[in-house]
Amino acid sequence: MSQFKRFASVTQKITLALLGAFLMIFLLLHAGINLCMLRADGGEWFRAAAHFMGTNYIIKVFEVVLFAVFILHIALGVVLQIQNWRARPVRYKVSTKSATAPGSRFMIYTGILVAIFLVLHMLNFYFVKMDIVPGKYLVKIDAVQNADPVYVQQNQERLIEMFRDTETGSFKDVAGNITREELEVVFGPEFSDYEPDFYTMAVDLFNNTAYLVIYLVLILALCIHLIHAFPSALHTLGLNGPRYDKALKCIGALYAVVVTLMFWAVAIGLNILY
Repeated sequence: MSQFKRFASVTQKITLALLGAFLMIFLLLHAGINLCMLRADGGEWFRAAAHFMGTNYIIKVFEVVLFAVFILHIALGVVLQIQNWRARPVRYKVSTKSATAPGSRFMIYTGILVAIFLVLHMLNFYFVKMDIVPGKYLVKIDAVQNADPVYVQQNQERLIEMFRDTETGSFKDVAGNITREELEVVFGPEFSDYEPDFYTMAVDLFNNTAYLVIYLVLILALCIHLIHAFPSALHTLGLNGPRYDKALKCIGALYAVVVTLMFWAVAIGLNILY
């Protein structure tokens, strides 16, 4: 291998490791925010967190960076795997035991499953936020003043029902579980002061048995991917050697299991609670 090819390969691996480390930090943060949905407050905490994440300009810039990191991480992973396959085009006729960890051999396959999970997640949540696909929405009571008064006047009863708390009879500050059609009917077609109701959408999805099973399986694939990715990224960045390898593998496995259990707890918890 020429010096240039060797340098390019090392650069790609370091870039992949840095992007992976960034994504692992994000996963822990994302899983922590999701846990807010298990609080017995009707989604108040989670909706407040989602509102902050959706309206803060720094977070909006971060979302663009995050999306770019996901794409670049996937692209680099595929490129490096193809290079590995080309480096050994002919399979051994006799199976031999290898010191390569199973997680390393199957990274491309678990990575594909994680990519499928990402697409599914974006279709159900992020694309709703971008108004690309329909979902469920919430409206704050203060935002009613920005609605078309003609539509509000014609649909007073439906509007009152949206904001009335069925348990106490009082009015809520936020009305959720609203479809796009209801938004247009009650508030007018030009009304735009609404947000995605991620809490209600999550509850609906995790009460769909097929979706729940698919989600749990894909998160398990993410777990397997992370078990190898954690120590591998640190090795690539220079933290390796007999003194560190075992500890890094244990920390990586612990991290992967904790993140997996956090995501699973939300999915199973919402299914049980609702």
